[in-house]
Amino acid sequence: MTKDDQIDTLAQSMEQTMEMSNLSVVGDIGEVVLDSALEDGVLKDIPIIGAIVGAYKCIRNIDDMLFTKKLIAFLWGFKDVDPKEREEAIEKWEEDSGYRINVGETLLNMINRCDDTLKAQWLSKLFYHLVLKQGHCGLFMRAEKALSALSVMDVMSFLAQPKDKYELLTLEESEWYGNSGLYLIEDNGPQVVMEYMEFPPIKMRISEVGRCIYSILNDLD
Repeated sequence: MTKDDQIDTLAQSMEQTMEMSNLSVVGDIGEVVLDSALEDGVLKDIPIIGAIVGAYKCIRNIDDMLFTKKLIAFLWGFKDVDPKEREEAIEKWEEDSGYRINVGETLLNMINRCDDTLKAQWLSKLFYHLVLKQGHCGLFMRAEKALSALSVMDVMSFLAQPKDKYELLTLEESEWYGNSGLYLIEDNGPQVVMEYMEFPPIKMRISEVGRCIYSILNDLD
């Protein structure tokens, strides 16, 4: 099997997992050591996990182990969601004329970009609210790009901001969020003061993506 064939197989298995699989077993394993869960065969019944084990024969090196843990952390967010609901969300994403992409491969790439399992949990939560509940596929993809552009520490700092202050920051206060897309420059234009032009301090206004991430990951939605 070529590398492209393996990627296609994994992508198809990811879609099958999201659309049809019973993910309740993901919740049952909790913090159990991954090796033990695989040996018991519990996780191999999940198509994407079985495909990974089949492609690489076993999960032994650290990269495989970390990716599989992130994958499980992502899937955990859907353990109580009816498969039919998940299937409808995936179909809606695939049918969206602006985003004709391989959903399975896209999700795997997104999960792989997560720094650790916490980011994978955040990604799962964003998918649940934006794609599954609201059908905002494009907004989800932009939110993922913002999430992947930031460190876990920066995301936590962003989420910890007071609710009454996070929407408008000074340029210095928003420095850590860089070009992630969480904030946009608020253009107030120059002000006429006496006989000369004075430029007010630059302010950064929360973007639609930033507002979604803040409210969803802080359970305000």
